Amino acid sequence: MLQSLQPPSDPLPALRGWHPGEQAVQAIIHLPERVAITAIVDRLPEQHRIFHTSRLHFLPVTTLDQQGRPWASILFSHDGMPGFISSPTNALLAIKARLWPGDPIIQNLSQFHDRKLLFSGIGLEVSTRRRNKFSGYISNVSLRGLDVDLTSVITQALGLCPKYINIRSIMPFHRTSPRLIYERFNLGDRERLPDDVIAFIHAADTAFLSTSYVAAQEDEDTYPSRVGVNHRGGRPGFVRVRPSDGKTLVLPNYAGNRMMNSLGDIHITPVAGIVFPSFSTGSILYLTGKAENLYGASARAIMPNMNIVSTICVTGFSFVENAIPLRETGPSERSPYSPPVCYLAEEKPPSVSFADITLNLIKTRVLNDTLMTLTFESSRPVEINPSQNCVLELSEFLRKRSHALLDWEEDESTVNDDCVRTWTVSTPPAPDTPCTLSLTMRAIKGGLITPILYQLARSVDPQLTGEEIDVAGLKVCARLRGVGGDLPVPEPLAACDGGRRLLWIAGGIGITPFLSLTRHVTNLAAQGFGIWDVTLVLATREPEVMLGLIQEAFVNKPSCKIDGCQSAPSLTFSIHVYSPRQFKLLEPFPPFVSLILHEGRLDDSGALFGSVDAKDRESHICGPLPFVLNAMKSLRSAGVDLERVKRERFTY
Repeated sequence: MLQSLQPPSDPLPALRGWHPGEQAVQAIIHLPERVAITAIVDRLPEQHRIFHTSRLHFLPVTTLDQQGRPWASILFSHDGMPGFISSPTNALLAIKARLWPGDPIIQNLSQFHDRKLLFSGIGLEVSTRRRNKFSGYISNVSLRGLDVDLTSVITQALGLCPKYINIRSIMPFHRTSPRLIYERFNLGDRERLPDDVIAFIHAADTAFLSTSYVAAQEDEDTYPSRVGVNHRGGRPGFVRVRPSDGKTLVLPNYAGNRMMNSLGDIHITPVAGIVFPSFSTGSILYLTGKAENLYGASARAIMPNMNIVSTICVTGFSFVENAIPLRETGPSERSPYSPPVCYLAEEKPPSVSFADITLNLIKTRVLNDTLMTLTFESSRPVEINPSQNCVLELSEFLRKRSHALLDWEEDESTVNDDCVRTWTVSTPPAPDTPCTLSLTMRAIKGGLITPILYQLARSVDPQLTGEEIDVAGLKVCARLRGVGGDLPVPEPLAACDGGRRLLWIAGGIGITPFLSLTRHVTNLAAQGFGIWDVTLVLATREPEVMLGLIQEAFVNKPSCKIDGCQSAPSLTFSIHVYSPRQFKLLEPFPPFVSLILHEGRLDDSGALFGSVDAKDRESHICGPLPFVLNAMKSLRSAGVDLERVKRERFTY
């Protein structure tokens, strides 16, 4: 009998709140909430199902052993290809994987006797930095030799930010021959890790951390027990091993999505596991042990310059060579967020360390009561493509210089802040100004860095003139940690190839990557490169300011053919503005720009995107998470393939 298939219902919030450990850690570091608990949903969104089942070459997971210790493992198909995961429903994942001797999951799965085994995983695509995680429990297991089939019921799912993931190009490797080098699932109190294992850790730039939250009996109904797995990444050697005992790993805590899932788990249940894969050799190292979080002075006493660290005193490990059926095909691309390696107080760091580029603040411009543009000059030329962002470290400004320039006092909420922030570059360096870049940003209520920067900008323009003010004499500087960004830079297409049709969707300050892209496209069109049809959809409560920034992006250099009074036959540019209020423009747009005003908010019916032929355009979204989700729904309603939509969101 055939049954009609009902469309899956939208996922609902999975939890009633952060569990006691997460709440405790958030309170310890005085962390303002950045991601709502409702971001964690009770089943797999459709995009997660597609991602897990079609994109993943491997799946890091967490299981518990008989002692309750979490172990991180990484599951692969027998040939290293995607497709070893299926999703029969939006609450189930079925996994068929090939294991090898030494993987702790073999013993952990053998505990399954028709009872729930807590389980979690994180889907990560190293070529794009995309990742989504889930947790739940195993409902069925079949072990046949080294082949495992398991089914997991999903009770929590969450999309994550891409920070600290190093981009890799990987391909299947069919000449694996797993060789178990060490298998010490129970390490003695006085035993140390072998030197080659420590060297392997110090060479790693990628790890996956497994944790466990065991709820108190009175909390089980509200905050149920679970296990978790999260990505940890940085520059090679970012995880250190204490020389004094040769078995305690020290993990620096880099600022991420601010949920504090892993640290919160450790706060309540002080155990953790970690797995280090090598995509160059195929070796893999599994460890588990007693875990502890350290804050402030206690953290800095072990790892200077780090205000939060987690330690794992290893109680068991296993090391297997030539096991992973994947190999990287070239050097990895370091995440722009990764700071230089922090060495331990008991280590002697190398004599030559990484030196980041210095940025000196030369101009400020106050746009309204929260928005500003800051212009910096770099110590040497830096390449930044349109739509990219830069990662700045402002500890020197926050801890010292700001106190000399402004009247403010630090409190306990600033102690553990790493002073690292990411902003999209609204005006990137140009050939004639290779060391100059501008950032347009908002002073975040309850934030630390942006309100102080805004206070500085406002102090030199108290009348809110909106003019650029020269502030080079204030000697404010930052360090450039790196450059990143996911939105692609469009290249010109000739008329015979159909030209380039773009759809840019911006929510509020999410306009910033499209400012530099507008300059890029206008400049190319002015030089006769390509045919361009651009539609920009902007949702904003500040239409005058945002449209003013867009108008400025149309101002071309003297070398270009277009000025404000001429048309651009190779460029048509339509702007749809959603705003809750009416407004007037002070200056008109160039003739090749059309402006369409809409009242209220962008809905999810897909009507607008259908009217602009979104299915036939390259769609890019940037904005806060609720806006991105709503825009994705609207695109889906208009028949757009969401896998082809590029998106960035502000969640960290």
